[in-house]
Amino acid sequence: MIKITEKLTQKVPGITSVFVEFDYNPEIVQELKSFPCFNYSKKTNKWEIPIIYLAQLIDQLCVYDDIDLQLCNITFKEDQIYNLSKYKTKPFPYQEEGIQFGLNHDKWLLLDPPGLGKTLQIMYIAEELKKRDNIKHCLVICGINTLKTNWKKEIERHSNLSCRILGEKVSSRGKVSYGSVNYRLQQLQSPIKEFFVITNIETLRDDRIIKALLKGPNKFEMLVVDEIHKCKSSTSQQGKNLLKLKDTKYKIGATGTLLLNNPLDAYVPLKWIDADRSTEGNFDRYYCVYGGQFGHDFLGYRNLSTLKKQLELYSLRRQKSLLNLPPKNIIHEYLDMSETQKAFYENVKNGVREEVDKVVLKPSVVLGMVMRLRQATACPSILTTKNIPSVKIDRVCELCEEITSDGNKVVIFSTFKQTVDELSQRLAQYNPLIGTGDIPDEIISQNVDIFQQNPENKLFIGTWQKCGTGLTLTAATHMIFLDTPWTPASFEQACDRIYRIGTEKPVFIYNLIVTDTVDEKVREIVEDKSALSDFVIDDIITQKSLQSLQKYIEELRE
Repeated sequence: MIKITEKLTQKVPGITSVFVEFDYNPEIVQELKSFPCFNYSKKTNKWEIPIIYLAQLIDQLCVYDDIDLQLCNITFKEDQIYNLSKYKTKPFPYQEEGIQFGLNHDKWLLLDPPGLGKTLQIMYIAEELKKRDNIKHCLVICGINTLKTNWKKEIERHSNLSCRILGEKVSSRGKVSYGSVNYRLQQLQSPIKEFFVITNIETLRDDRIIKALLKGPNKFEMLVVDEIHKCKSSTSQQGKNLLKLKDTKYKIGATGTLLLNNPLDAYVPLKWIDADRSTEGNFDRYYCVYGGQFGHDFLGYRNLSTLKKQLELYSLRRQKSLLNLPPKNIIHEYLDMSETQKAFYENVKNGVREEVDKVVLKPSVVLGMVMRLRQATACPSILTTKNIPSVKIDRVCELCEEITSDGNKVVIFSTFKQTVDELSQRLAQYNPLIGTGDIPDEIISQNVDIFQQNPENKLFIGTWQKCGTGLTLTAATHMIFLDTPWTPASFEQACDRIYRIGTEKPVFIYNLIVTDTVDEKVREIVEDKSALSDFVIDDIITQKSLQSLQKYIEELRE
């Protein structure tokens, strides 16, 4: 007799799986090993197979012996309706829905797209849990360092509860700085009076911090990880240590861009909220298809409906249409290089072409080659001391003159800091506010406040890597990208700096693309990458397939 029983998963992906018991038979063992994903427990002598393979499993095993099949009926408790408090800021109806969801689910993901006010919802869930369950502290872990100040501002603006950024020091002159990890550790090892405690994900790299969080004098009954997609690697120190914080009663992971490249991006977030109990290897084999000569070549995805079902049970996501925002207009503007810049670009491309046959095209090498081509279209001065004009920079200057002459403000994003530096010089008459990786977070925060409040400051120029997440720049009605971010998620995140709660006028987003260059290939890749996230998260199916940058580089030889 072969006994097959459905239970909650233990080591494979999904919500339930089937456990197979039988008297040892090597032929049955080989059948079970033929499934893409499985787990064998030496302790129980049971094989665990994802429930999605049940029909195939029965078909393959019925030839060996009779089957005793026991399926379970897993039910989830119905949500309660709670009487919500009166808050300092009145939430939108959909935000009240999010608060209700949080009061009914202890561990979950808030996947609202940027601009729907995830911070406010989480903040008021914490307030309700403090009132209902008397929790002592809520720890907010920011996946992006610059979000620490934003969280503190939002709490002070919308809540009457106290907050502290871990390690923050304020001088007698009011200058803000942040102490070392040792200083943050000292704070955690002493009683903290503030309710909200804010830190960045990098702080978790230190094992002493984890010990202090778990066994120190402060009780953190609620953990929030903002931009949790930044913690997708389970092999990184911060990813490993995040998963050690597993016994906290209330957990919320927040991101509008859970899947950036493949289903593995969801593994750590789902594991952290106890929504997935599989090993990373099983998770990988279940959702990804590999082949080729040695079985390591990635071929595609499968079983995405399982991931969709998990996310539907353990997450909440709404669309921006709930806000009734004004229209967002994305304008892909194609530019032609001057003959001088075109000749320079061809020289750079020829240099890349010569390298293709000389080096092994590893991902890092390919990315470096593509970077040089992108720099040649955006800001040639990065690559040469010669005075090579940039059609993109010239066009940005023209657009800024047109936009600001009507009294409007504009945000300009680039991939490269050197481009920001050149633009700040070319546009110096506008007294632009700057945000790049070498500017302290507190200065960027001040620049954002000035941009939002002072009508005289009409330009904000930054790198999208530094300023494309977490900041609110809704004083602007226009945004210009000199070069497209690498993923659709990064592009949407950056766009939503000016398109979110507080947007009152239509917004116009210019994406500058130089014809017959790598720009066109990058845009194609970015659009194709959106297919996976659109299907799993937003239930939109597209026919586009993922193209390879490596293939593009290799084609330069032809």
